Amino acid sequence: MKKILTILLSALLVTSLVACSSEAPKTDGGQTGGDKKIVVGFVTDTGGLGDQGYNDAVYSGITKASEELGFEVKMVESKEIGDYANNLRAVFNDGADVAICAGASFADAVVQVANEYPDKTILAFDAEVDGVANVVSSMFKEEEAAFVLGAFAGLVTKTGTVGYIAGVESPLQERAKNGFEAGFMTTNPTGKVIGIYAGTYNDVGKGKEIANTLYTQGADYVASFAGACNLGVFQAATDAGEGKYALGAALGQFDKNPEKIIASQVKTVDLSVYNALSEFISGKSSAGITTRGINEGGVDIMYNPNTELVNTVASDEILAQVDAIRTQVINGEIKVPLTKEDLAAFNK
Repeated sequence: MKKILTILLSALLVTSLVACSSEAPKTDGGQTGGDKKIVVGFVTDTGGLGDQGYNDAVYSGITKASEELGFEVKMVESKEIGDYANNLRAVFNDGADVAICAGASFADAVVQVANEYPDKTILAFDAEVDGVANVVSSMFKEEEAAFVLGAFAGLVTKTGTVGYIAGVESPLQERAKNGFEAGFMTTNPTGKVIGIYAGTYNDVGKGKEIANTLYTQGADYVASFAGACNLGVFQAATDAGEGKYALGAALGQFDKNPEKIIASQVKTVDLSVYNALSEFISGKSSAGITTRGINEGGVDIMYNPNTELVNTVASDEILAQVDAIRTQVINGEIKVPLTKEDLAAFNK
């Protein structure tokens, strides 16, 4: 097989007991850095740890940085969006110097709490916050990886129909969904994408239910970018039988169903978290927004490490074509649509 795209992923994923939102943060490890103990707070979104997705990826980056740089970690799980502000306050009140949170829904809470604690720093991932002196906001071009994955799906589908399951409706999810649809139509203009919002990030059963419907409607590939809902999609791919596959997200997720997940749109949020913490501890953090796409190592497409499995659905010629499209996205030759209006114009 010709070149298969890969990205560097942090391998470490630690399962830890965490406090619920109504409890005080709990300490995980802790080292002394210099004369001052650095304390890092982590507030999860509503999916919590064990989501096999975003929260786990963030925690992987925190864990790696903690082991190498030596700092104490305090963590709180959020049960609902309304917990975000209070949980950020909780980790700061418990001694955190910097708090990490991830998800577009954190934006309002981040601004509010950052203004209440001007001597603290918030590292926000996917929460677009600008103009606040103590907030470092890291954004990703999800649409770029989704576009390339969609192009791949358009080339390998046998039925001409694929599915896409998004999480909770938001600009981030809309960018990814639109990117996937545009990529698919680029390589399969007569085909069809059935895109559905799950309305949740943590309902495995909902993911499976939607995926079952999509497979029944003729989709032979179902992509999912919906947190723990992805696990239900992977289960549904097995139930759907021969010729039915899934496309993953997060850090690849291939271990969740190695015989069915052919490729994934990945976000190296673990690496971004590690780098952001390194910059904070070294005093090099800069407030404002940093956006990372494929070229900056923030997102990419990754194939199942079982090359024989990939070869059963994608020839070397198809993989080369996908690689060429990826290069066009990096070079700006392809402008990936972000909004519904952009998508409509792109498909004309």
